[in-house]
Amino acid sequence: MSEDNVVYSPTSPEGKIHSDLQRVDAHVIQPEEYEEIPEITEEDLAEAVIKHPGQPDQPFLAKPTQAP
Repeated sequence: MSEDNVVYSPTSPEGKIHSDLQRVDAHVIQPEEYEEIPEITEEDLAEAVIKHPGQPDQPFLAKPTQAP
């Protein structure tokens, strides 16, 4: 990957995404690659967690416990 292909990210500590996004974008998914991905079930959807950009991954506790 050349320096020309480096994409800058505001969320990365170094500010760079270390992937060749042009190569990734050029990849054409083949039918056999779909076999690697399991079907999403109703149970999967029921357990899904929706995450919004800029929000913490863990919910805040209303009254956090204090260490003894």
